[in-house]
Amino acid sequence: MHIKRSISGRIDKGSIGHNNRVFIAPNVDKSRTHENIILVKDDIQQVYHELFDRALDEYNARQKRKDRCIKNYYEHINRSKQEKLFYEVIFQIGNTEDTHCGTAEAAIATKALKDFVEGFQKRNPHIRVFNAVIHLDEETPHVHINFVPFATEQKRGLSTRNSLSKALEQQEFIGEGKTNTCTKQWVEYEKEQLAAVMQSYGIEWEQLGTHEQHLDVLDYKKKMRAHEVEKLENKVECTQHQLENTQMILGDAKKVLKKLDSEYAKKSDAVENLDLALADKNAELSDVEEKLAVGQQMIQTSAEKVTTLIEIDAIKVKHKALGDKVTLSADDYEKVADLARKQVATENDNSEMAEAIDKLTLENDELLQNVAMLREINKTLISEKSSLQKAMNRLEDTLRSVQEEVGYWKGKFNKVMEFLEKNSLRKKWEERVRPKKNRTR
Repeated sequence: MHIKRSISGRIDKGSIGHNNRVFIAPNVDKSRTHENIILVKDDIQQVYHELFDRALDEYNARQKRKDRCIKNYYEHINRSKQEKLFYEVIFQIGNTEDTHCGTAEAAIATKALKDFVEGFQKRNPHIRVFNAVIHLDEETPHVHINFVPFATEQKRGLSTRNSLSKALEQQEFIGEGKTNTCTKQWVEYEKEQLAAVMQSYGIEWEQLGTHEQHLDVLDYKKKMRAHEVEKLENKVECTQHQLENTQMILGDAKKVLKKLDSEYAKKSDAVENLDLALADKNAELSDVEEKLAVGQQMIQTSAEKVTTLIEIDAIKVKHKALGDKVTLSADDYEKVADLARKQVATENDNSEMAEAIDKLTLENDELLQNVAMLREINKTLISEKSSLQKAMNRLEDTLRSVQEEVGYWKGKFNKVMEFLEKNSLRKKWEERVRPKKNRTR
């Protein structure tokens, strides 16, 4: 059998919800939806981690300012006005008149499309396909290929980043003005690859001046469909991701808050224990200083007694020329008599006083050492308390920051739920999301 069929190929905005039949368009025959062929179905956020995490870590490590770091590249591109989160390309063989779904021609076209997609990833080393499905529940078999482009060895920004034009340039598709862009060259090249696959099934590519008039009913209706419906599908798709992200962030934030609360309680107990230890050491230091003062007073008293003995030795006596008698003046006699009495008392107590002085001196030295040691301990305790206080302050700041972030995400979550409620989509979301969560518990 040798037949001719046209090929349609174009870049499209893309709707994962439509492609995977989360939303059913009016031109879809629900009774044939089970015939659709899902070729690739990966999580786009996981694909972003796979492609960009290493380059993201390297980029953030080079930044001197924290506000220039990128926390999540998926969210960064999602908010970007320059790059799209993902792209879609659609290829179709024939049209509704000569390759209608359910016919033998459509069955052959489906095989050709399947083989074409299998070689698509190999031919495009800078294109990461994360979703691909052949629709057989519409007028004509066609394939939606959703992908993330990635350019490597980039000098600006991330070394590996999302850029369709750069990715295609690395695959040697160089744009030549607005009429011959790199994307146009690439789509034409892929159409040629599809034509080669069709040839193996006995289908010749019928090249026409334009393929617009041969687009099937789906493509026509998609072009003419009201922009509000298209925006709604895209919004719901984004809402789905936002809800999942918000719930994940809220869950993580609750874990962080619980951990911080536990750490804060431990730090509070540690500070309280330090306060008690510091109070004990201060009391002990006061006792030692009091004992030291008493010791110093006793040493001073002993020193005064020693001074008195020295005064006795200093008294001058007068010797007569004959005999051994010594004469003293009345005043000197009184002094000698008084000093003699003191001498007797001192001699009786002299040995005990010497021992007491030695003992007090030793005790005084020990007390001085204890005072120095206690002051060092106090100094260390005060330093530890200061460090703990700073750590507690940081924890309080972190807690406050996390609580603010939780509040922010709760606000976003409430807005998303309001959007779903307003557009009568909450029930669909609950049917799609909540059963999955229940199964994982």
